[in-house]
Amino acid sequence: MKLIAIDLDGTLLSEDGKISEENQEAIHRRQANGDIVAFCSGRSLHDMQEIAEAANLEVPLICANGSLTSVNGEIIRSQILVADKLTEIMDTVASAGLYFEVYTNKGVYIQKDKKPILEEEKEALFDTPEEKENAGHIIRIQNMQYGMVEVDDYLEAGVTELDPYKVFILSFRRQELEKLAEGWEGREDISITTSGYQKLEVAHPDASKGNALEALAAYYEIPQKDTVSIGDNFNDISMLEYAGTAVAMHNAEPEVKEYADHVTRSNEENGVGHALNEIIK
Repeated sequence: MKLIAIDLDGTLLSEDGKISEENQEAIHRRQANGDIVAFCSGRSLHDMQEIAEAANLEVPLICANGSLTSVNGEIIRSQILVADKLTEIMDTVASAGLYFEVYTNKGVYIQKDKKPILEEEKEALFDTPEEKENAGHIIRIQNMQYGMVEVDDYLEAGVTELDPYKVFILSFRRQELEKLAEGWEGREDISITTSGYQKLEVAHPDASKGNALEALAAYYEIPQKDTVSIGDNFNDISMLEYAGTAVAMHNAEPEVKEYADHVTRSNEENGVGHALNEIIK
């Protein structure tokens, strides 16, 4: 028996945000053979539940870069941001004038006055129609998340009491993201990761895909040598490092491929299905 952890965006999902039939069939085949396949993503619990259900797949879910793990609908591991820490992070991001969301056990909360920020950045920072369209695509993907809750004010909505587990920051102002990351560098009370050039994610210090995969392996009593991870971006590195077999997508960041034992096809070429059928024995 193997435990196979698969990233979503840029890995299992095509550019349309769906799991192809080929990838679905490959996952079902591994499950039928006794392997446990888990989804491991920066996305929220509610979003991942909808994606799995739409593809008719029952899988454990490692959410928000390892902040939350759900098995059969039950949360077996959670790394929660305490109230004062969450408030401090939100204040810092708000002071920078950036768009951010708060991931909680009750959904992804977004303050209404934050929504125009991304459109304003798109219009101010990009000149060509192609650049604006690319930025618009990123915004649309973000707005397509399941479980989003719009509120007038984060604190008045009580996000600190809803088991918050991640602050997600999205901006086309790369320098501002870098300033935030530099300001938090060296902190031992939070973790910082990224799943893309425009993204920054802040969570509990023990939250990582690698730690969550290790904990899930212990839950199923599966030795490390029998674990597999498949990913494409920087937030996947910790699980690629932990896994007994690490697979990177053809479209993965070059630095990420350095942590892989194998490289499969791209996410647009059913690379996960190819890895499950041809690479992972």
